[in-house]
Amino acid sequence: MQYGHFDNEKREYVINRVDLPTSWTNYLGLKDMCAVVNHTAGGYMFYKTPEYHRITCFRGNSVPMDRPGHYVYIRDNADGDYWSISWQPVGKSLEEAKYSCRHGMSYTVYESEYKDIAASQKLSIPLEDPVELWDVKIKNNSDRVRELSVFSYCEFSFHHIMIDNQNFQMSMYCAGSSYEDGIIEHDLFYEEFGFQYFTGNFEPDGFDCLRDKFIGPYRTEDNPIAVEKGQCGGSFELGNNHCGSLQKNRRKGAPGVQFLGGAFRSRQPGQREKSHGQRG
Repeated sequence: MQYGHFDNEKREYVINRVDLPTSWTNYLGLKDMCAVVNHTAGGYMFYKTPEYHRITCFRGNSVPMDRPGHYVYIRDNADGDYWSISWQPVGKSLEEAKYSCRHGMSYTVYESEYKDIAASQKLSIPLEDPVELWDVKIKNNSDRVRELSVFSYCEFSFHHIMIDNQNFQMSMYCAGSSYEDGIIEHDLFYEEFGFQYFTGNFEPDGFDCLRDKFIGPYRTEDNPIAVEKGQCGGSFELGNNHCGSLQKNRRKGAPGVQFLGGAFRSRQPGQREKSHGQRG
């Protein structure tokens, strides 16, 4: 059975049947910042070393496969229906929606078409900047105005893979989150200058810094409560599990949005990266 093909002109492997029996992975980044992502946007990001400086969390050998990841959700505010640009985590029926993944040279593009909305999410890491860019484009192919909400989601790591996977009595108290001026900051208490951030090139209409507030109790990335309700809760806390979720309400066709995620050693670079994103 054929799941994809090589595009020799673009030097990409194109996966147009996304229900693969196993993960098809790509590697992003050529210097200090790197990411490992699969064909459904599952994966993680790290700085220099995946063992001691993970930025986003990843649970190996998980069920469902390759969770969590770097996801973008779209919600149709007219009827409350929502989906993700990558096939997972929402996983709309492939008879109702069209999905594809294009793995290129140090970038990956996820594309979807559902309910007359075409969307793409490109993940890439600039050569000289320690950030991962999420370039999101949304096109309204219907003959009516669409009221949409766009949500980002990634789960922050505690920086060390051992802390991510054991001794939760300690790890739940070793980091905190905050939000200011459109920037979500993840503060690692046991590292004097350890900060991670997530931001965008727009003024958010909502945010969540806490994983369990965004997803909700007895739920998964498949059906986060914030997306279902159409509004992030503005959560943050000293302690607990943390995430990067920014919400932007769009009246299509307005242009797309761009998110940035990365690590930095002081708060000032976080402000610099927000300005960098506004140029994208």
